[in-house]
Amino acid sequence: MISGRALHYFDTVARCRSLRQAAARLNIAPTAISRQIDLLEEQLGAPLLERGPSGISLTAAGELLADQAQHTLRDLERVQEHIADLQGLRTGRVRLEAAEGVVAGLLAPTLADMGKRYPQLRFNIGIASAGQIVERLRLGTADIGLSFFMPRHEDIVILDSARLEHHAVMAVDHPLAGAQEVSLECLAKHRIILPGESFGARQALERSAHRAGITLIPAFDTASLETQKALALNGAGVLILPPMAVARECRRHELISVPLAPDELEPARIDLCVYRHRTRSFAVDTCLSHLGESLQALENLPT
Repeated sequence: MISGRALHYFDTVARCRSLRQAAARLNIAPTAISRQIDLLEEQLGAPLLERGPSGISLTAAGELLADQAQHTLRDLERVQEHIADLQGLRTGRVRLEAAEGVVAGLLAPTLADMGKRYPQLRFNIGIASAGQIVERLRLGTADIGLSFFMPRHEDIVILDSARLEHHAVMAVDHPLAGAQEVSLECLAKHRIILPGESFGARQALERSAHRAGITLIPAFDTASLETQKALALNGAGVLILPPMAVARECRRHELISVPLAPDELEPARIDLCVYRHRTRSFAVDTCLSHLGESLQALENLPT
């Protein structure tokens, strides 16, 4: 029978592709890892690693074991969390995948508050597109997804949503900074900064522009929200975002947020999602509850 320790050591080596780096991460001697991998190879009857001048690579058998090891170790950690729940220990890890635009105004303050209430909980946070979040929920590398315009999928359950109005966002000295509201027709006359074509917010904007017979050609096209904001801060163009995504910069009077004209653009929808077929731990359920409350509070804020 393969031991959990050997599997953990092998998984770490497979991730690092280096015995020395794996040993440093595990805080053990490289020889201890080598012994465990030798035992695994003896049990399985096949070599798992190939050592070459450029470092360690996995054999075909090693690739198979590495894939299975990730699933097995995740399942084992979830079992341990559920046992801790039964004992009332209130511990555990939550793996979240989120859109970059929800971090500053929603995810970070919610998790900071949770960390104070439940200091034994741990959080792994990844940044991904909506499509990537669906895949990671299905694979089990994420427990919770939080993103704009999540695509519908039969295996993904949307537990809560909030709808937020888009604003035009620009530098304080931009010609539109003093406007009471901005129309799509007006935006078309200025340089605009948009996320990539695969993003739901970009697609919603283009649908609205198409219905109005307006062509919006971005001067800058980037998936990175931080890059979008940096461009706007330097006067390069106008963003189209929910105010939550730039709340910090607006509080500092670095950027100005101006509402779009009524009914010009469909609201941004933030979805809180889980995988339908996975049992949830105390840690995950607690995180979902707090994020759901934060979503509803966010939706009720005045624009």
